[in-house]
Amino acid sequence: MNYKKTFGLLAILLAAGFINCSKVKTVLADTALVENPGEKKPVYVTNGKVKRGEYVKFLEEKNVDGKKFAMVQLEGVSTKGWMDEKNLKDGKLKSVTVTTDSDLFIRPNEKSDKAGTVKAGQVAFVLEESGNFSMIQFPGKEGYILKSNLGDAASVVKSIAIPGLGKAILSASSQYISGEGKELQYDPRNIFDGSLQTSWCEGKNGDDGIGEFVTLTFENYMTLTNISVVNGNAASESQYTGNNRVSSLKVVTDTGNERIIELADKNFDYQPADVSLSGKTFKFIINGVHKGGASDTCIADIKLTGYTGYQGSGY
Repeated sequence: MNYKKTFGLLAILLAAGFINCSKVKTVLADTALVENPGEKKPVYVTNGKVKRGEYVKFLEEKNVDGKKFAMVQLEGVSTKGWMDEKNLKDGKLKSVTVTTDSDLFIRPNEKSDKAGTVKAGQVAFVLEESGNFSMIQFPGKEGYILKSNLGDAASVVKSIAIPGLGKAILSASSQYISGEGKELQYDPRNIFDGSLQTSWCEGKNGDDGIGEFVTLTFENYMTLTNISVVNGNAASESQYTGNNRVSSLKVVTDTGNERIIELADKNFDYQPADVSLSGKTFKFIINGVHKGGASDTCIADIKLTGYTGYQGSGY
């Protein structure tokens, strides 16, 4: 046997993708296994729902109308089925957290074109590494990011610009996360983005989230003169009634000022409250709720009006 030719042929087949030595693959998007790929009315496999981040064993491949499907077996069980191969990557990919708002590049070079941006707190998979860069993938996007901008959840710094007041560092006591890759869906920054289609939902288990909070910390002392709140998940009426809404919001500052704002239910508009609260740090605490279908409590948006400076003893 000519071993050189044999190994050479194997190398060619591996490079071309005809032989797949990596049997374990990582799922990149929530999906469901089907019994027969390509059917107009798919028959779904019982207990075959697969979440992003799960591992599967690759069994075989099929091409249907120019689209590649993979027969896989779910890790730890005997459940098998077909799924779109574009939702799979070889091996057990490592998850990382983006620690600061960052640019993505199409190549591992800051001078290359940008592939987009990614916010602090996003969890992504590492696809490959090159020098000071890692190629990451999260739902809907992939690109190269500086390794120095990656870490764990404890090192995330979230910043936001409040119109008329400037930049602030933002944090939350908890946050509801519906699945891997969806870490920004109910991010606390949504409260201050001016959109009623996004919201922060607290993520404390087992109760209505009373006492959960979002904190803003400014570089300088600020005095707030008005706080306007849209309570609940206001993206739609079903989402509004499907979650708790805030009935009472307590605002506390690092200087000892405090104000409780009462909020009416079934109101999709801003509810304004005149205040006089001064400090560098402002904590917005869920103090009471209007009950919804689920126990998660949400706030859609908060508008702040004020000025830089300290106004005496506050409210």
